[in-house]
Amino acid sequence: MRKGWLYGIALSLFFSSISPLLSVAQELDLSKIPDPNQKIGALLGYCEALRLNTERKANNYPMLQKTALEGITITPSSDEKDRARFFYYAAIGCYYQVKFDSAQFYFYQSLYESQAAKMTDYIVTDCVALIPVNFQLRQQNKVDSCKNVLQAILDTTHNKQSLQDGYSALGSYYQQKAYYNTAEDYFLKSITLRKERVDTTTDVKQKADYAIQCYLLSKQYGNTGVPEKSLNILREGYPFSAFSPVVGIRYLSSLTEVHAVLGNIDSALYYETLLENSTKGSRVVPSELVSANLNIAKYYIEHHQLNKAFPYVTKAKALADSSKSPLLIYQSQIWNGRYLQETGKYTQAIAQLALALPAAKQFSKEQYAEALKYMALAEKGAGNAGEAINYYEQFVQQDDSLNKEKISQNLADQETRYETNQKQLRIVSLSKENQLELLEIQSVTRTKLFLILGLFAAGIIALLLYFIYRNKEKTNQVLNERNSQLDQLNQQLAVANNTKTKLFGIIGHDLRAPISQVVQFLQIQKEMGSSMSPETRQSHEKKLHAASENVLGTMEDLLLWSKSQMQHFTPQIRSIDIAGIVEKELAGLTQRADDKKIKLSPQIHAPFIQKTDENFATVVIRNLLQNAIKYSDDGSTVSVSSDPGNLYISNQCSSMKAEKLNGILIDKSVSSESSGLGLQIANDLAVASNMKIHFRQEENNIITSVVSWQAS
Repeated sequence: MRKGWLYGIALSLFFSSISPLLSVAQELDLSKIPDPNQKIGALLGYCEALRLNTERKANNYPMLQKTALEGITITPSSDEKDRARFFYYAAIGCYYQVKFDSAQFYFYQSLYESQAAKMTDYIVTDCVALIPVNFQLRQQNKVDSCKNVLQAILDTTHNKQSLQDGYSALGSYYQQKAYYNTAEDYFLKSITLRKERVDTTTDVKQKADYAIQCYLLSKQYGNTGVPEKSLNILREGYPFSAFSPVVGIRYLSSLTEVHAVLGNIDSALYYETLLENSTKGSRVVPSELVSANLNIAKYYIEHHQLNKAFPYVTKAKALADSSKSPLLIYQSQIWNGRYLQETGKYTQAIAQLALALPAAKQFSKEQYAEALKYMALAEKGAGNAGEAINYYEQFVQQDDSLNKEKISQNLADQETRYETNQKQLRIVSLSKENQLELLEIQSVTRTKLFLILGLFAAGIIALLLYFIYRNKEKTNQVLNERNSQLDQLNQQLAVANNTKTKLFGIIGHDLRAPISQVVQFLQIQKEMGSSMSPETRQSHEKKLHAASENVLGTMEDLLLWSKSQMQHFTPQIRSIDIAGIVEKELAGLTQRADDKKIKLSPQIHAPFIQKTDENFATVVIRNLLQNAIKYSDDGSTVSVSSDPGNLYISNQCSSMKAEKLNGILIDKSVSSESSGLGLQIANDLAVASNMKIHFRQEENNIITSVVSWQAS
């Protein structure tokens, strides 16, 4: 229960500080992953899940070793980072299979890959693992070598994760060497760094790691004979021990031990009961339960309450024998022998102590000395004075050796602690000197920079003055161009506003009347539909149909005109038969002409081919024909004729003069209350499609609209 196996505890806790939140991974099928990089990433994730092994399946660690080695085979040698991780996982798999030699080999391979990749955090992780593994294999030179690598990094790094793990490893290293003061310093450094986040972090591993550090420091205090401090640090870490089942069991055992040492036997019994309940159903005998029973037995034996000691001595011996652990067996034999010696059963006590001596000599010098002392007392009680003196002399010799070793270790510890403090002071001093030198360099550099900037600024100012003078005229020229563009934009805006005004005027004037007419026809049909005769109904439907076509035609004209007002809109000029357009439009106006008893007289000779836009020409001709019928005197004639370059539409109109119509054509103002919007639209379309419109007054109130095609 002392230094000899404390390092094994540290090693076990190092590998068991894992998050208990993930489930055991299912076997990975790489055949479904074609990309090599994705395969490597999947294998690394699978290895991590196998490492966590929260259900503690026995076959997880052989699978972890196998998977990690498979990852190494597919990872190129240039990818040192991933190779380092795979070697690390292979090492952990071997360690949990108690293959310490293989674990050591793979940890070193991980270290070499990490050093090749210059990954400081990975180097720290590998050294932290190798220090306890090398100690487990009793290879002190390799322990010291890894410690030196780790120490060199910790002296220069500022990475908190590396520092807190590295300080913990150095604390365990110096604890193994019995340099307890130095070990205590490093444990405290690690705990201080971890404490900064342990209360606020949601990372379960960080909480469990903090509990582990408190546990290791409590063992350190136990080694130096200050159980009060040991109890205090255990209380500080106890709330976080629940985040790892292994750590929780260690805490219950340590709390039992510390309370027994302090004489708080009721508290010791309480924690021993909790420990027993926590380990029920365990497939292996927990060493912590054996230790807890031995510590309670020790308390009762030292307080001469042998009846109370008996059940705990018996239970500890039975558990130790069942575990088949040489460490636990020899410890139970020592205290069983001590119990038998106190109860006067000297022969049995000698037999038990004789069994314990070889293992005690191998595992712990302190316990070997105690066993020699108890053996001397048992031999004395049995009346074997010679044997008693022999064992007592061995005890004195072993005790003297231990005292000398402790003195030597204490001196070495103080020297190491002093050197460590001096090194820290030198590091701080060098850091300050470096900061001063850096400030001086920065000051000189800043001065040079200011001079250079001053000269550069003077050159820039001179150059700017030149460019300002030279660019002044360019700026004025650009400004003039911008003003010209602004004038053009204003003109375009005026055209747009005029178009908008026309559009609203058309909607308010030309569309309102025909739509109103359609609404009236529909209202008449609704109110009088059932009382109409067939002839009247037919006539009414014809009028409704004609009114609807009128609305549709007007809307088409409006749409076409609106398109013509758009910028970049280009009419499609090609050869068109105007006679066909006239014939089609006259056919559509027959009903309207019949209503006014107007005769339609087409005298145009087909074909009458002109270069124009067909749609525009259709709207222009339709509008002129509609106006001719609309304003013709009842019973008159509307005639359409042509010559090679002109189309003539003549009608008798006593209410309108050609002069007024020509005025409408050139008038740019728009009013929704005035007539002529349709004529203005027709004129706009005519201008855009290679046509020209004008009116001439003839005898007998005859007005002729002339459509001329410009030569192209």
